[in-house]
Amino acid sequence: MIKRIIILASFFWGGSQIIISQSKTVDLPVIDISKTYPKIEKRLQDIADIEYIPLETTDDILLSDHDALSYVSDKYLMVHAIVRGDIFVFNRNGTIYSHFNHKGQSGREYSWIKGGVIFDENNEEIFVCSQSIQVYSLTGEYKRTLKINTMDNEMKVFNFDDEELLVYDDVNVDPFLKGDYKTNPYSLISKKDGSLISVLDIHLPKRYSTRIAQIDDKGRWAPRQIYYPCSMNFGPDFVIADISSDTLYLLTQSKELRPLLIRTPSVHSSEPRLIWVTFFATEKFVLIGKFPIDFNSRGGGGRISCLMYEFETGETRAWTGIDVDAEITKRSWTPLGISSNEKNMTAQLIWPSSIIIAYKTKQLKGDIEKIAMTLNEDDNPVVRIIKFKE
Repeated sequence: MIKRIIILASFFWGGSQIIISQSKTVDLPVIDISKTYPKIEKRLQDIADIEYIPLETTDDILLSDHDALSYVSDKYLMVHAIVRGDIFVFNRNGTIYSHFNHKGQSGREYSWIKGGVIFDENNEEIFVCSQSIQVYSLTGEYKRTLKINTMDNEMKVFNFDDEELLVYDDVNVDPFLKGDYKTNPYSLISKKDGSLISVLDIHLPKRYSTRIAQIDDKGRWAPRQIYYPCSMNFGPDFVIADISSDTLYLLTQSKELRPLLIRTPSVHSSEPRLIWVTFFATEKFVLIGKFPIDFNSRGGGGRISCLMYEFETGETRAWTGIDVDAEITKRSWTPLGISSNEKNMTAQLIWPSSIIIAYKTKQLKGDIEKIAMTLNEDDNPVVRIIKFKE
C-alpha cells in the first residue's frame, strides 16, 4: 500500500504545436534569482482593496480545515473537500447555492478529488479531476466523463477557455512504471470529450520534480514530496514558470505563448536545484518564489523567499507584504490562496478562530470588525478577497 509522506506544507499528450509569436532567442529581461536584492515593503491595505465574505453555516454545510477554496467570481464562490469529496457552491454573498458529493466507484463518480475542481461559470459546469475528469452541472447532475486519469503523474488541470482545459503532466516517479517523461508537458484538451487540441511549445529536454520515490526494505515505495504555493493564473491568461525551465512564459487567451523573463543561474547548473515558481501576477508586477529542492536536508528544501519583478521599470526587489490584519495572516503576506479569472485578484479562506483572536485583541478595523462580532468558533470560514489597485 502506498503511503504518502509530506515533508513541507505550504503546484499530456502529443499533437500539433502552438506557435510562439516571439522568438526565444530575442533579448529578454534577466532576473538573477541567486542575488540579494534591495528590499521593498508594501502595506497590503494601501495597494489593494480587501473584502471579507462569511460562508453560511448550517447543520448540512460544515467545512473542515482540510477543505480548499477553488473558485471566486463576482457571482459564485466554490470550496471542495479533497478526501471527503464534498463540493460546496456559494453565492457571492456567502449563502449556499448547492452542495453535492458523488464520491464512489461507479462510472459517474470519483474516488477522491486528487486533481482539484474546475468551475466553468460560462458553461455552468464543474469538472472534478480524479481517476477521470467527471463533469457535473452546478447542482451536481452528472453530464459526462473525460477519460483522463489526472491521478497519474500528478497531473494538473486548469480552466483555459469555454472549450479547452490546460493540462500539465508532471514527472512520473513511480519506480515500477516504465516510460520516459514528456518533454512537452503542457497541452490543451477538449472540454467536450477530452481529446487533444494542441501541445504548447514549451520544450523541456531535462525535467525535475518536487517528488522522489522512497523504497522500504520490503520493496514498497512511497512518494516523498515538497509542497509549495504556486499560481499560474493571470486573470484569464497564464504565467508559467516551470521548475525545469529558465524562461517564464505568458499564455494568452488568443493562444499566444510569449516569453517574458529569463532566469539566471540556470536551474540545470546547481545541486540542489534552485527552482522558481509564480506566486501571483498583476498587470504591474509578478511575485516569484524561489527555494532549493534538497531531499537530503531535514526540511526537504529551504525557506521560500519572494521576489517582485515590475514590468514597467524592469526592477527586481525582495518582496515583503505587510498585512494590517496581523493575527489573521501572521503579519507577512504572501499570496497563498487562489487567483481569480479576474485580473489582479486573489482569495483565501480565513478561519473564524484567527479572526476572533484578532477581534479580542482589538486589531481589527472596518468591515472585518463587524463580521468578527457575529462569528463563533465553529462557524464556516470567511473568504478573503484581495483586489490589487490598478
